Amino acid sequence: MGTTDNSIGGGTFHEAVVMARDAHLHYHSAAVAHTPRMSVPSVRHYVNNAELFTRMDTIWDGCRSEDIPTRMLLTGVPGVGATAAVRRWLHLHRADFPGIQLHAVLGRDSSGRPVDPVAVLEDWLRILGVPKDDRPSDPDALAAFFRSWTSSGPVVVFIDGALTAAQVAPLLPGSDQSVVLITSHSRLPGLVSRFDVDVLPVKPLDDLHSDELLTRVGRLPSGTRTARQWVVQACGGIPLAVRIVGAHLAALGPEALHDLALRFDDRRTRWEAMDMSDDASLSGMLDLAVGDLETEIARAYRLLGLLPIASGDLGVVQELFAADASTTRRALRALGAANLLEQEDGDSFSMSRLVHDHAWRHVQDDEPAQSREDALDRVVRYYVDRAESAEAALSGRWRYDPMGTYRTYARPPATDQRATTRALARQSAGLFAAVDLAASSGRHALAWRLCQGLWTFCLRGGHHADWIKALNTGLASALETGDLIAMARMHYELGFAHLDRFSAAEDDARHADDHLRAALRLARPPEPQRTEGHHRTESSVLEGLGLLELKQGRAQEAVALFLQALTALDPVHHPRGRALLTYHRGRALTALGRHEDAARALLDARRQFDAFGDRYNEAKALFQYAQDRRAAGELDRAVEALDEASPIMRVHGPAYQQAGLLLLRGDVHHEQGHAERAVSDWSAARELYASERSTRVAEAETRLARGAAGSGLGDEE
Repeated sequence: MGTTDNSIGGGTFHEAVVMARDAHLHYHSAAVAHTPRMSVPSVRHYVNNAELFTRMDTIWDGCRSEDIPTRMLLTGVPGVGATAAVRRWLHLHRADFPGIQLHAVLGRDSSGRPVDPVAVLEDWLRILGVPKDDRPSDPDALAAFFRSWTSSGPVVVFIDGALTAAQVAPLLPGSDQSVVLITSHSRLPGLVSRFDVDVLPVKPLDDLHSDELLTRVGRLPSGTRTARQWVVQACGGIPLAVRIVGAHLAALGPEALHDLALRFDDRRTRWEAMDMSDDASLSGMLDLAVGDLETEIARAYRLLGLLPIASGDLGVVQELFAADASTTRRALRALGAANLLEQEDGDSFSMSRLVHDHAWRHVQDDEPAQSREDALDRVVRYYVDRAESAEAALSGRWRYDPMGTYRTYARPPATDQRATTRALARQSAGLFAAVDLAASSGRHALAWRLCQGLWTFCLRGGHHADWIKALNTGLASALETGDLIAMARMHYELGFAHLDRFSAAEDDARHADDHLRAALRLARPPEPQRTEGHHRTESSVLEGLGLLELKQGRAQEAVALFLQALTALDPVHHPRGRALLTYHRGRALTALGRHEDAARALLDARRQFDAFGDRYNEAKALFQYAQDRRAAGELDRAVEALDEASPIMRVHGPAYQQAGLLLLRGDVHHEQGHAERAVSDWSAARELYASERSTRVAEAETRLARGAAGSGLGDEE
């Protein structure tokens, strides 16, 4: 193996790596046209660890020969380079891993709590293109689903910064061909006993390799060995410390080495190099590097410590610095040259968490309080603006808007929505972390507004773990503001998030009911105090309670709640809300077997949606009407409705919904005895489900197989 560079840092990772446990994969080639992969750049000036890589190769070869998963844990003190070692090994073997690759940074989130592996799974499944409606709600079921989805073919998973075995376990993939690489400062004995993980210590550099790395990074001539010794010893064998000092010397020139060596040699200035712990060595090297930066660049470094996460893009850094793009790029280039951050594609960057923590400590000590507050305000408002402008683009729903912010956003055409969602996904870690930052810094109105702005993104993407966590913070902030409507909206959104996830293991039904009823109490002040916001919130909450009853099989109670929700809208012009409530009422009436009442309600909803141009929900109303007509035995009317809905859904709805419509129409054709039409619809549904990477492709295939065998399918949906 060649030599390599033991630097720390997350690297540049775009897209993903996957994990699972026992798995029964439903894997269809049409569903994996785009394979999610990490982008792992080569690490420059890598030295040492040839022996480590040889051990990793031996373990990998042995696991492959036994046809079992490869699972390795690289562990060492902070800054020793475990992350860089994984990056380097993956780069060396980049031609050997053609399949799925996923990456997650664990550790603690911005609020200090361990990163929730369920949130990681939700994000990975989004990256893999698994439709939200296919994913189970319960955490254990979600992990099992992930194992199943990744049980076939090669899979590489890189889990960086694990704190506990419990954090890692749900993320292990199901394929026997999988390679799982974990880094941690702990040896995580639970992983060894439960999952047969090989533990590989990453040791600090010896003086010889530290000197080699310092010479390379610092571009130092060979005649400087004596002066280098003090620097090498002060770095304590921590590769990141060596690289930072080397970058410092590369910027100042080799002549700076002599003065630096004198500072280490002098008891008054060398930070007692021989006795320092690893963390102290790194801190000392960071202090040295930052102390010799230009004043404005040093201030830029400190300010980066205020960001809610150790990465960002040009937009948020411009706001942080209150600078133009050119000045911001210059500062980032200078900090990259000093090895204090790693610049990535598209004006984005990442920092080692250790470096980010160092910057945070210095901004608290060295930046004036008012300057810190102004910078924090700019950062939080940047994220709020990103969330609220995207929310306005993604949905026309009503939002509580005491500042009039949403009136300033023009909603772009629906064709822009996917690009908007992708942009939010790229910033999602910062957006969720900004909720904690806003709340912890006393910007409570911005915290709940940020939560409200993430509604459509989270609802459509199924980001339940992060969503519910953020909303709990948003609710606490709304309570701090004393704004009763904001409190009601946060209770409502929390209740709806639990309702949408609806996990029995997480007791979501009870949580949804508790929060929705709390919202209802707040939305019903004495009549003279009632505003449009109160009426709209009351109606939304009653709708949520009705949906909760419907999910729990209590359709009669749901009908009553939907009627109450309609009544609550009497003082308000809200055609979309009325149409949705009429649609939900029709669904509940179908569940009660009141098919004529259901048909009238669903056709009324269809007319209302058509009146204000909501073609997608018009198609959904027709689809539900067809289901009701099928249940009532009117198969011809069911087909007529589906024929009418199909071209609308094809243009205005997602392929997943179109597939469901075709699947149902195939079933009705089959029940009518039209075998060829049934096979045609089921085949089209299968192709659409495959294109969406949906496990429901198996339902279409089962119908096609049974149809070919001549067996009945009339009882299947």
